Amino acid sequence: MAVDPALFELAKPVEEGLAWPRPACPNCQSGYVGFAEPTKDESHSSASARTHWAWDPEWINGTFVVRGQCENPDCKQAVHGTGDYRVDYARKREYDENEGPPYSTFYSVTHLHPPMLLMPIPKSAPEEVREGVLRASRVLFADPGLAATALRATVELFLTSEGISTVGTNGQFRSAHSRITEWMNADPSRPSVADLFFAVKWLGNAGTHEDSDLTTIEVLAGARVLDEAFHRLFLGADIDKHAQTINAAKGPNRTP
Repeated sequence: MAVDPALFELAKPVEEGLAWPRPACPNCQSGYVGFAEPTKDESHSSASARTHWAWDPEWINGTFVVRGQCENPDCKQAVHGTGDYRVDYARKREYDENEGPPYSTFYSVTHLHPPMLLMPIPKSAPEEVREGVLRASRVLFADPGLAATALRATVELFLTSEGISTVGTNGQFRSAHSRITEWMNADPSRPSVADLFFAVKWLGNAGTHEDSDLTTIEVLAGARVLDEAFHRLFLGADIDKHAQTINAAKGPNRTP
């Protein structure tokens, strides 16, 4: 279990001419998505500016679409992406005094469909957790603040599945902090996982602010924290179940 490193790379501008990151397929989770060359459309303001006497290639910008496909021959899931592009000094090419400074196009992804799974979901996790992670995954690139809020909501959905009430004895809605604290205090083995939940809660709080400036990379780092929490909570149960099937079959369980 781990957050896909390719998502961290997709969260950065991708320079033209370089290989695109290959994230895990959102459908089969065993293949990787390979992307073709993007199709660009220069913005109206960018095209109009080309007649300006001081025009410079760095003024060029627009939108793009890109198509990807799972490289697993048994899957071949298509993935479609959109985003913005700009021209800037190349990072991977050397300066040539005769040709002037080298320029490259840089692509910034703002949406992928179907969405790349933000983090792996243990099979034994409650359905509410699965839905919460999917909700965060859908807006990861378009609205990182909202994705962080969805991760915090995933923690709260988990707490609800654990029987931690959303309202207090006075009928008022309880804060995520108080609910995590109640869950933590119910079992002496829980404080270390509760600390991870608190971290995701703080990140989600930052995402709810109207002027939130959370980045996709910061949300992915938060997803790593939540992934570790669920790893500790659920992976043991998944391994135990797998061991039971091997014991029952007295060998590898090959039942489809």
